[in-house]
Amino acid sequence: MLHNFGHSFVSLNNYVDNDYVADALPQLARQSPNYELKINFSNGEITPPDNYPERLHKSISYWMDWLPKHIENHGLESERLSDIYFRYRLVKAGTEIIVSCTDDRGVEHKVFVHK
Repeated sequence: MLHNFGHSFVSLNNYVDNDYVADALPQLARQSPNYELKINFSNGEITPPDNYPERLHKSISYWMDWLPKHIENHGLESERLSDIYFRYRLVKAGTEIIVSCTDDRGVEHKVFVHK
């Protein structure tokens, strides 16, 4: 579920206001102090705080609305998951995308998404 969600977020399916959100992520990460963006899909917060493009905020909102259905489609219960994070980092080898969540037992689950 986490892999599919992260992969979809950086795919051509994430098209808002006549542009692909994935095309904006490298530049936004490059402007970040740690070359990283972290999106909390549980509350829509982006770290580090900054003045991000409206299309990114719209996209996050759309994906937050869709997330419970996505979780359900994978046979999981959304109320049992929290702290669903998407991390986009620029590293020497290119990009690193990590999607994680915590389940109701306090166990963190993490996957790497290859773009």
